[in-house]
Amino acid sequence: MMLKNSLLALLCISLLSSCVTNKNKEPDWVSNPKIAYPEDLFLVAVGAGDTRHAAENAAAASLSRIFESHIESDERLLDQTRETTGSYERTSDFSSDINILSSQTLVNIQHAEAWKDPLGRYHAVAYLNRRDTAGIYRDKIDEKTTRVNFLRASLEDNDDLLKTYATLRAANAHALEADYLLRQLKVIHPPSVPGATPAYSLNQLRKALADAAKQIKVQIDVDGDNEKRMTGTLQEFITRYGFVVGKPTVLDVTASVMINDTGERDQGLVFVRYELMLQIKDSKDNVLVTVRDKGREAHKTLDQAQTRSFRTLENSIKAGGAQRLDTYFDSLIDQQ
Repeated sequence: MMLKNSLLALLCISLLSSCVTNKNKEPDWVSNPKIAYPEDLFLVAVGAGDTRHAAENAAAASLSRIFESHIESDERLLDQTRETTGSYERTSDFSSDINILSSQTLVNIQHAEAWKDPLGRYHAVAYLNRRDTAGIYRDKIDEKTTRVNFLRASLEDNDDLLKTYATLRAANAHALEADYLLRQLKVIHPPSVPGATPAYSLNQLRKALADAAKQIKVQIDVDGDNEKRMTGTLQEFITRYGFVVGKPTVLDVTASVMINDTGERDQGLVFVRYELMLQIKDSKDNVLVTVRDKGREAHKTLDQAQTRSFRTLENSIKAGGAQRLDTYFDSLIDQQ
């Protein structure tokens, strides 16, 4: 059967190549690519552009949209695409219980001959061999599933709240990637899905992570935050991880913030100097995260300059603080 499919695929490519020998006549595959690429064997899309390279990129993007129209996702995805040799990479930022950056790649993309129409515009094909690509996806899903099962097993002898959270966080990250790959596989080769589906429950993993996060109580103390604006930012920050403000304290968040008028006035602008010192400690007073930021801001009024400074410090906490805390949690788990 595999030999038969391979011969049929070669026949399809030969037909396509013969179609493009006549440069003036539009090949049948331009308007109906399934003529050269039967739907039961291939996923195929056609793209157009001012150059062959642009046309191939457009074809790959069209192939990606086939998945977008079939895959229903509960997560919000911020997609970027990047072409590499033989692949088309999608980078997706999942907004779910936790923020996870995962790289989803449509692998094994092939490009056949392109056709240049009388107006000088190129048309090209991008296609996936369903059976061959399914094998690659099964291997990727198996790899993610193995990591999830390893992390789940490591929870059995662990009673540390922070390490439990970190382990479940990592397991959820791998499980989400496996789930997204499985949804792609459902489009590529549906018969392969049952055998590739993990035995664990993604919903149960998510619930376990949420339950672990709720056990991590956080205390927040901010010096110099008279209007409680920075306190509110820190509360929002820890909520993103599923943590709650309360006792007994597992994480202690302390910060000091200063925003002072420099007295400098130049070209109608008021200048202020800001400074932030933030630390996150565990219950043993070990410093897990440190964020420092200082600088100057200017605006037309003192209030506006102070507001801009607060906004700058908030961004430092959301970006720098999250990056450092993520790094800490990653350091707690066994990455095998």
